[in-house]
Amino acid sequence: MALGVGGFPDPNQGGEMIINRETIRPASLITSTDNFVCHCEGTGWILIEGKGVKECDCRIRVKTILKLEHIPPEYEHLRIENIAPDLKRHPRQSLVWQTVKKYPDQCYLVCGQPGAGKSALMWALYARAAEQNRPAIAMSLSELIEDFRRAETASYGDEYLPELHPSKLRTRSDRWFVGIDDFHIGRPTRFAGEMIYRLLDAAYSYRHQLVVTSQLDRRKLEQHWAEAGDGYGQAIMRRVLEINGATYLTLFKTDSNYEKRRGDGL
Repeated sequence: MALGVGGFPDPNQGGEMIINRETIRPASLITSTDNFVCHCEGTGWILIEGKGVKECDCRIRVKTILKLEHIPPEYEHLRIENIAPDLKRHPRQSLVWQTVKKYPDQCYLVCGQPGAGKSALMWALYARAAEQNRPAIAMSLSELIEDFRRAETASYGDEYLPELHPSKLRTRSDRWFVGIDDFHIGRPTRFAGEMIYRLLDAAYSYRHQLVVTSQLDRRKLEQHWAEAGDGYGQAIMRRVLEINGATYLTLFKTDSNYEKRRGDGL
């Protein structure tokens, strides 16, 4: 899906956002936007007398397109409403997708064998959040830790803020979508444990939507993160499993139950 937007529009000399209408009309949206009329005169904002300003639809469209461009090509076509289970990947995919379609705003821990469809689920939910104009971000655990390290080692004055920092989640105004893929990949160092705990604690405390995938089950994940230091294993997994009554989905070869909810032995 070539969406045709390479970056944010450049501001003019007065600091206003200039949006070229053609840059927000990718090939896949041309039909649905032929009757689109922009009322912001290129600023991206609409003045509401006595109330301030609100985002124009053109600015929202740009933001949505940029979020969708973040989806890897393997998953960019996936949407919750029209997904078709692939039973060759795992016989319980139909039950898993049925649950996700029924509860698309739920938090999930999805564990299972390689190739079972865990990442597809995460990216489909990410696309849904992006198209709802919600703050949304998804990445692998290794990318997340690398981003944290970049901020930790940044030179004085650089002030680099990670793409997904706990401070961004400390808000009541919007419900974020946070997707973390391959939650088992990488060494569980003290630094990794501390940063992941802080991030998950912010998501947990402010009730954002969290979707985590892993090839390890919940018990092995707790053991994995326990290697980061005393208490990290339980603290991290408690926030993953209890955030908004998260749903635990498994796609292993020997699963007996594909789904467990908070209070059912988690």
